[in-house]
Amino acid sequence: MPPRRPQRHRPITISTFAGLFSLVMPTMSCLRIYSRTGSLLPFGYTCAVSAASFLLYGYDKIQARHMEWRVKEITLHTFGLLGGWPGALAGMHYFQHKTRKTAFQVPFWMIVLTWQFMWWAIWNGDFPGYEGALRR
Repeated sequence: MPPRRPQRHRPITISTFAGLFSLVMPTMSCLRIYSRTGSLLPFGYTCAVSAASFLLYGYDKIQARHMEWRVKEITLHTFGLLGGWPGALAGMHYFQHKTRKTAFQVPFWMIVLTWQFMWWAIWNGDFPGYEGALRR
C-alpha cells in the first residue's frame, strides 16, 4: 500500500469571505436575467470561462511544483477579465496558488470589482442589451 500524503490545509481567510460575498451580485443578476428573459446564456458563459480559469490555476500550480514552464500571469488575468474570475477565485483557494503574491492579488481584485460594477449595471438595467428586458 502506498504511503498516504498529508492532507493540505486550506485556510478560511478574509479573502475567502470577500470572494463568497462577491458571488452574490452576479448570482442575483443572472437570476434576474433568467426570470425576465428566460436566457441562461450569461450563467452558462460565466460557468464555462470559470471552469477554464479554474483548470488553468490547477495546471499552473502543477507546473510550479515541477519547476517547469508556467502559465503567464497575464493569461490568468485575461481569463478573469473575460468573466472567469469566480473560477479563478475557486482555483486560488483550492490549489492555494497565487494567494500571497500581492503583485498578483491587486490586479485580480480590481478585476473582481470591475465585474461587480458590471453586474450592478446589469441589475439596474443600465447595461446595453439588457435594459429593455430587465425593466419589463
